[in-house]
Amino acid sequence: MEDFTLESRVFGSHTITLGAIVSSPDSICVPLSREMKTWSTSAPATSDPPPRIRTPHRSIITFACQSSQLYATCDWSGLVAVYDKAWQLKYTFPAPNPPCAAVKFLTPSHLVVLSRGTSNFAPGSVVVVEVGAGGVVGVSEELRDAVWQVACHRGRLYVWKWVEPQFSLLRYNERMELEAKFELLTEKSAAIGHAINEKYIVLAFQSRDLMLLDTQSMRQIPSDNLKGVSKSPIWAIQFVSPENILLQRSCEKYVILDVRNGSTLRTFEGPGSFCCFMELVGNMLWIGTVDGVFRVEFEEKALKGLETGSGLHDLSEIHAAPALETKLTPFLFHEISCCGLCVCDTSVISGDLAGNVLIWDTLSSSNPVDRVKIDDSIRCLAAVRPAEDSLAVFIGTLSGCLLQWGPESGVPDLVVHHEDTITCIRTTSDRLCFGLVTGAIEMYDITLCGSSAILSHLFSLKIHHPSVEPCDLRFGSLGIKAEVWSLVFSPCATQIATCSEDQTVKITDLESQTTVSEFRDHALAVTSLAWIRHAGLSLVVSCSDDNTIVIRETETRTKLSVLSLPEGVIGFCTLTYLGVIIRPATSPGEVTVVTIPDNTTDNTPENTTDNTTDNTILSSTLATEVFSSCAGQVLVVCGTENGYLITRDLVSGRVLYQERLHHGSVEGLMVDETGRLVTCASDCCVQVHDILF
Repeated sequence: MEDFTLESRVFGSHTITLGAIVSSPDSICVPLSREMKTWSTSAPATSDPPPRIRTPHRSIITFACQSSQLYATCDWSGLVAVYDKAWQLKYTFPAPNPPCAAVKFLTPSHLVVLSRGTSNFAPGSVVVVEVGAGGVVGVSEELRDAVWQVACHRGRLYVWKWVEPQFSLLRYNERMELEAKFELLTEKSAAIGHAINEKYIVLAFQSRDLMLLDTQSMRQIPSDNLKGVSKSPIWAIQFVSPENILLQRSCEKYVILDVRNGSTLRTFEGPGSFCCFMELVGNMLWIGTVDGVFRVEFEEKALKGLETGSGLHDLSEIHAAPALETKLTPFLFHEISCCGLCVCDTSVISGDLAGNVLIWDTLSSSNPVDRVKIDDSIRCLAAVRPAEDSLAVFIGTLSGCLLQWGPESGVPDLVVHHEDTITCIRTTSDRLCFGLVTGAIEMYDITLCGSSAILSHLFSLKIHHPSVEPCDLRFGSLGIKAEVWSLVFSPCATQIATCSEDQTVKITDLESQTTVSEFRDHALAVTSLAWIRHAGLSLVVSCSDDNTIVIRETETRTKLSVLSLPEGVIGFCTLTYLGVIIRPATSPGEVTVVTIPDNTTDNTPENTTDNTTDNTILSSTLATEVFSSCAGQVLVVCGTENGYLITRDLVSGRVLYQERLHHGSVEGLMVDETGRLVTCASDCCVQVHDILF
């Protein structure tokens, strides 16, 4: 099915990663999945979302700017795109050796491409690509062997290499001819941060030490006062004058130092999260952190003398480091990591570990239409509509609280408090069920009343239990707990399926409150479930940390198919969440009800109960006949721990779509009644995908 595509829209702000933000004299640019967000550096301080620029990428990982005249973006697959100053696409070309980690302008006609291994922290290789009006003109010889970082300054390429115990900084021209090098024997670490100007190169090491080099000679300038200048790793350094640098000293503290002697000249408070980008434009400092983008606005003349260095050279006049008065403006929606997602009509509700719950209207702007923040970490969400113009949002937290929030009411109300984390929530028109880390579920009746929902407790039921058999305790909490990672109601809402850290999927009858089926198809924790009824078949689909997807027909308890992780997924990952999509039949007609032979009687192993199905897989021929008889096509969509979205045909197992759309673990995936797909991830982005067949 080559015509399967996703049209994606992105909501929220990106978690900033190293190299994923650049500045020009008039704007700050940040990648947001396949779009670019640009803020004007001269605009008034505001948290309103900036304009977005569409790109040819699925997921941008890095980009570069050349004197505000040219821009370049690159994605994980190695596609490089070049734009003019108005962000009009000029041309694209494939990187010589993907996956890519960075792209930088050496000159207007030379691009530096840094390629990595399977990890962002693995050494890589570098090439210089010469480009012309129509694209690539030539590619330099590849520079290999433990390349960690690259930087460009005044038409020169600086390359970081580290092979323990030797750190090397090499300088090349655009023809990749070596001009100078600096080598240092160190058993501590490689340099991770840097700042370069006409006079000095400042290197920041993981040991929290700074080192000063002469830019021209590449020789070290001795200084004992640059050791241990920060309490945290220094990834971002910014020159604010020829001799003064700005860096993050601790969680919220930023300082300006004299590089010649390490003296502290100024201090100020900034965002209290890990900083990986800084750019000073006038009296405004733009900071990219793991939580988002912030702008620090200084009082008028607060930085007087810093731009030129005047007034700071006579250190005898400075007896204490004065604090700067600042105004902090956040440009973010979600913080830390999205965790919790639900869809209700056109509303998408997302949460995060910082306690934010946001409601997005997918038919309107990219601003959240409502939001609330609680003093707890969000783990899961669900929602119902008591009336056409109202919404009741149920919030499950890490501390075990179940809260109900109606945007019109303002403050969430506590429904119940458990001592254990609520891991998942699902609702029907009249039921709510949530799972716990103890392996139990709690069932409630829902009565809609006005603009809210009234919950009445029905029963508690322990379904999953810790393993009593020898197990590998490196994985999850086997032998300790049996967390319910996902649950789903049957299509007729008379049964519920749960999956757990105990590696099982169990189906429970709600009237008798007994387990009627138990499936042991996975070798590690089962992480997500979906349950559909299609063409007379009752299908439960599960995915697991063992990177397999299993399809079961529940009424005959027959295993129809097992799908493994496809090739082409780069890096270590596990399957985190899944959803099932029914593709409409290409031609109208009657739905064929399929009958599957009951395999459970003769093949049930002797050491299992009648409720435990066998592991016999339906023959591939019969499985094909089963699905081929169905009206339409059954597809499964899975998210991974490293941001991939994978869509497969459940019959053939053929991969229909496979892209890395998130810069982090997929922490939520929902398919609504219209077939629309919604995902959220630890990169703080919520993506809405319209499926185009």
